[in-house]
Amino acid sequence: MKKLSSLLLAAALAVSTLAADELRKTVYIGAATASIENKSMTEVVFGFGGDKIYDSGLIMGFHSEYSYGSVEAGSSNDKSGVSTIEVDLKGGYSPFKNFSVFALVAAAGQYIGSGAAYGFGYGAGMDYALTESIILDVRYKTYSMKDTLLDYDYDKAVVSLRYKL
Repeated sequence: MKKLSSLLLAAALAVSTLAADELRKTVYIGAATASIENKSMTEVVFGFGGDKIYDSGLIMGFHSEYSYGSVEAGSSNDKSGVSTIEVDLKGGYSPFKNFSVFALVAAAGQYIGSGAAYGFGYGAGMDYALTESIILDVRYKTYSMKDTLLDYDYDKAVVSLRYKL
């Protein structure tokens, strides 16, 4: 009985440290520099998401974004449109009230011209609250993408401004 009481007390203390201090829902717009097989492009990024910030400073979040850019197609100067839809799971820490660092685990679907690919990746980033409602977000992600004909790497660095709802 004493062991069970100790276990319940430890579980209650662990759960109490995860009391949510803030639920931060945001929409954002930004710019990205990305590369597909060493061909660079600039993308426009739109997204939304939510972060749960705990009293202990831990952060857990979910984000989804859409980005669009164009990349050179083959050896010609023709450009192909690149549309990417991404879903990120975020885990991090906020050592100060307005600043946080985080790691990302991500999945993406990508459409280049008329072809489609999918992939999984990871990344890291940081954000800083400029005001009560506006957050500057910087992150880097790398993906291993697959389509029916080839496998390729997709790397992306994003700077965005998020608006807190």
